[in-house]
Amino acid sequence: MTYEQMRDNEQFAQLDGAISDFISRYKVNSVNPIAPRKTVILFPGGMASRLKRARTAYDPSLASYFYDVRWLDKSIAFGAALELRMANDIDRDQRIVIADGPVDFGLYFPPFVIGYVPYQGFIDWCDQQRIDWFIFGWDWRRRMEYTVDMFLNRFLPQFQARVQLECNADPLADFSLVGHSFGGMVVKLIVNQAAQAFVIQMNKAITVGSPFYGYAGHVHRYFEGDDSLIFYDRSSISRVVSSLQGGYTLLFLDEATYNIVGPQLGTDAYPLYDYPSRDAGDNSIADPYNPIDLATKFRYPQKYGFQPLELAHGRGIYQQVALDLVPAVAPKFYNIRGVQSKAGAVLNGTIYTQTWSRIPKSYNPNTSTPAVVDDSVGPGDGVIPAWSARLVSTPPANVRTLIGDFEHMNLMNEVQTHNELLQIL
Repeated sequence: MTYEQMRDNEQFAQLDGAISDFISRYKVNSVNPIAPRKTVILFPGGMASRLKRARTAYDPSLASYFYDVRWLDKSIAFGAALELRMANDIDRDQRIVIADGPVDFGLYFPPFVIGYVPYQGFIDWCDQQRIDWFIFGWDWRRRMEYTVDMFLNRFLPQFQARVQLECNADPLADFSLVGHSFGGMVVKLIVNQAAQAFVIQMNKAITVGSPFYGYAGHVHRYFEGDDSLIFYDRSSISRVVSSLQGGYTLLFLDEATYNIVGPQLGTDAYPLYDYPSRDAGDNSIADPYNPIDLATKFRYPQKYGFQPLELAHGRGIYQQVALDLVPAVAPKFYNIRGVQSKAGAVLNGTIYTQTWSRIPKSYNPNTSTPAVVDDSVGPGDGVIPAWSARLVSTPPANVRTLIGDFEHMNLMNEVQTHNELLQIL
């Protein structure tokens, strides 16, 4: 058995355990059931799925592995983030890494939360509404298309068959997908497969704070690491981030896509009037997916693992996310976006545009002046600009804007979000 086959089998074994948990909850809800039964499957955002890493390297003679959480628990303070580094599509040290539901880095004492528990409020709301929920943890480091394939072609058939066998009911008779942030981009790729049987059967597909046209934050990680990982030097995190294939889809939209959707973004209630990424010297377009180097100056760091071929692949996948909806699925597709406000006034606190300076080959994330500067702000949820969190081809009535005092990472716990979900579902 190859590494890839073993990883897929181990991942599916974890999902099978989560299906067992779903069945237990489903049976509880079957006592005096609320009709009609509804199933909601949530895709967490980027970095919001827990990742477990095998203690030993892949060995074809082993039937199973023992795992440790490497994202996200206290081990993050002792170097665990460096263990997320990849070599193409596999772990750098050939260990099996699998996703295991949502991150849960905290303690929950209703109604109080200590730590980082981004989906507990959503889970509690589903339980209160007696909605049958499943959280599909996914490896956000990998290319999104692998998750889409696993979900549609392996998970859903097994999920449906097991629940039907053990509960004598079809959990997909009325099912909807919800994707938070990066997870919403996965949902859009699923929706693109409009002729697939499960997509035809799906009731609704809902995104919450998803960056259909990119956002400002991720590109900084290639240059500066991640400020939230205070226990690490910047260059080490830059190397890790550069090795992760999934992140190459999160940059501001490419120029070709902007030329198509720009006029509609300019007429949005929270408009983008110009291309969001410009050169710091001559104000020309600095397309993050088309990095033009000049002589000895470069758009991206040259010594910390940045992958031009993965950038090109990421552009192709990103463009599939940005594709217009086909008529068959458009009525099912909804975008919920957040706009921060304080005392009734909308805040301009989300990065809208950036300027880039080209850098020398000697650029060092630890010591060099940052090359990317955030230079304008506007309405959004603190991370995702409002103009990026709705697909231009989503029917206007299906775009729901929440205005309030909240943060991007906690959108799924907000009462406003729950109210919108209930109305849509």
